[in-house]
Amino acid sequence: MNERMKAFFAAHSWRYSCTVRRFLRYWLTAFSILWTFTGFAGYFFTRNNQPFKPNVWLVLAIGVLAAVWMARPRLTRSVRIGDKDIVLRIDVNDMFDAKDSSFIVPANCCFAHEHIDGDSVIVQLRNRFFPGPGRFDRALADALRDEPYEETTVGGKPAKKYAIGTVAQLPLPGESARMAYIVATTELNEHGRGTPDFVHLQTALEKLWAQIAQKGNTKPLVIPVMGSGRQRLAQNRFELIGHIAKTFIASIRHRKFTERLTIVIHPRSYRAHRYNLDDIETYVACAGKYGL
Repeated sequence: MNERMKAFFAAHSWRYSCTVRRFLRYWLTAFSILWTFTGFAGYFFTRNNQPFKPNVWLVLAIGVLAAVWMARPRLTRSVRIGDKDIVLRIDVNDMFDAKDSSFIVPANCCFAHEHIDGDSVIVQLRNRFFPGPGRFDRALADALRDEPYEETTVGGKPAKKYAIGTVAQLPLPGESARMAYIVATTELNEHGRGTPDFVHLQTALEKLWAQIAQKGNTKPLVIPVMGSGRQRLAQNRFELIGHIAKTFIASIRHRKFTERLTIVIHPRSYRAHRYNLDDIETYVACAGKYGL
């Protein structure tokens, strides 16, 4: 069973989605439609010269199955942002499974990726799209060659430190013109660990959207829940998703640079932290409508 299917069958998915009230509403709707249909059928079909009458228990069972199907967990939610013809999507999936989309990848201010856990987004990007770390380093250096930096030392080794919000824009292999926008979201301490600072995330997001609007293409964008992992921010994941959505909505008020932004929650994270997608969808819809 793949990770997305595990997320679908997770207990909290069904607890949030298939509530008693929602199930009864769907069941009554399905049963009413089925009973009305069978009532009409009795006028046109007969059995032993008698009006056709279906098995009541069968109709009830079909109604239950229909209600369960309608109340099932929906791991993809889409919200249209006002009158902008732009969709903000929440999706429980592996972000790199997205087709024909450009990826937003958080990084530290030195764009270092050595000795980082293989589950980190930047290492996954490197391993999926580049032949090796050396080729990835050269691509980063080429993308950052005009960006200002200062010399620093991290973990006893010299490194280049870039400003928070610096974006390395890397074309990805293939003919679809996809990009990876690698953005510096956190500073490193002398031990090479991320320094948590919510202001840094806010600055990084604002500069990221501006960079994409000015220099990026119009491909659909995919972004993880930035700040929820190695950046070690104190804010919970609901707040982080809300902040990503708010900064994106604010950035498209005067300039449309994509038709879709997908905020991706990895299925393992979804199961571990028990996300409630109903709450997230409601918040994003309100933010898109009222600019919360």
